[in-house]
Amino acid sequence: MQEVGDGLGRRLRAMRWSRGMTLAQVAEETGFTTGYLSQIENGMAVPALSALADMAAALGADVATFFPEEEAPRVRVSRAGDSRRIRIAQDPTTEYVVLASRGSDGAFSALIARYTQASDNLSSRHFGERFFYVRSGEGHLEIAGERYDLRPGRFVHYTSHLEHALTVTSEEPLETVWLVDPPII
Repeated sequence: MQEVGDGLGRRLRAMRWSRGMTLAQVAEETGFTTGYLSQIENGMAVPALSALADMAAALGADVATFFPEEEAPRVRVSRAGDSRRIRIAQDPTTEYVVLASRGSDGAFSALIARYTQASDNLSSRHFGERFFYVRSGEGHLEIAGERYDLRPGRFVHYTSHLEHALTVTSEEPLETVWLVDPPII
């Protein structure tokens, strides 16, 4: 609760100062005491939502300005064991680990995909681009009728609106690191 009060108080003070208003002027407009408003600005009190609405009106602002959207962290570090794992209903044998994604706000999704021979060889097409690097295993990727062999160390970049299908040919799983644009998660 203290963090909410501190941030809220700082925003209230900044809005008041930017409008050239004193605590006394805001108190007169809202009916609150200058002491109460000072407590809010210093993080010592947290006002009710109705009180915030009165303060916002006195400052000529929307109450939503007291609650700015949180920015996503600029850097995300993934460590072994704290990954998000997903499976897609079409192919429950393929496992995906989400490395990075900011949803529709991001430029791409980064994933590790682990395919087995049991993974469905579904043909698909999507809007956007795909880039992947083969970490282990072997297989082939067919894009618009052309076949590309996949081995560790190889990478592929293609426009994914073309029909494409991936097949695992090795006994060991085919593990790839993907960058997907637009973001899918």
